[in-house]
Amino acid sequence: MNIIIFGGSGFIGSRTAQILKEQGHQVWTPDRRSFDFLHPDETAARRLLEGQDVLINCIGIMSHHAEILETVHHHTPKQLAAWAKAAGIKHWVQLSALGADPSQSINFVGSKGRGDDAVAQSGIPISIARPSVVYGRGGTSCELFIKLAHLPLLPLPEGGRFYLQPVHLADVAEGLAKLAVQADAGHSIINMTGNQTLTLAEYLTTLRQTLHHKPPQHILPVPLRLIDPVLPLANLLSNGIISRDSFALLKQGLCADYSDFEALLGRAPLAAENFSRQS
Repeated sequence: MNIIIFGGSGFIGSRTAQILKEQGHQVWTPDRRSFDFLHPDETAARRLLEGQDVLINCIGIMSHHAEILETVHHHTPKQLAAWAKAAGIKHWVQLSALGADPSQSINFVGSKGRGDDAVAQSGIPISIARPSVVYGRGGTSCELFIKLAHLPLLPLPEGGRFYLQPVHLADVAEGLAKLAVQADAGHSIINMTGNQTLTLAEYLTTLRQTLHHKPPQHILPVPLRLIDPVLPLANLLSNGIISRDSFALLKQGLCADYSDFEALLGRAPLAAENFSRQS
């Protein structure tokens, strides 16, 4: 099978490409010089899409610029879907995000949701993957969590009492690869979460004990009213990793039923306590 992965050199895309190549598929991973999601070029797109069976879109960014998020997550995938349909692409696999919804006021998941809908409306059979917080060495947010877990004393908003179901990179990549090659491709949405629900504080403690082999850290609860004033600066310094949007997502919870994901994998997804044992 001929498979093109946009974002194929990134954190999740590269792992997915590796799995598909090992299965014997022909995999193309164009870089930004070949096709730029900020400045999409029709000629370049049509050249890349010719002869492909499946398109996997692993492009995703965190940015404090709402218009950049809208371009990369919504407008460019919408245009690319039209070109992909004309090129005869049979199946589109979309790496989205848990909580993606076109009506969301949070820029990241709102733009993701509008992109999901736009591609679905193109008429190409689409499988939408919506992962929770992804654990994997080299991932920007993961490395931040690992650094925070190393601190013996950590101030956290409300003591870190926000729920999430972190998922391992290996499970997400395996799930994307399975979606790409499934015989009965059709419209589907898969929530990709781990099988363990934790508070943020519990997740950091798990990372601290399993990776750093240290006792639980001391958490200093910080009232929300003291967090809000510093978020604009944190947003700027972290290029959107720590922002009002990411904090709002955390507050609303990053949890979902993983039964469809379990069925796709043929096993339960990894729990956070086992992340360090899996490469």
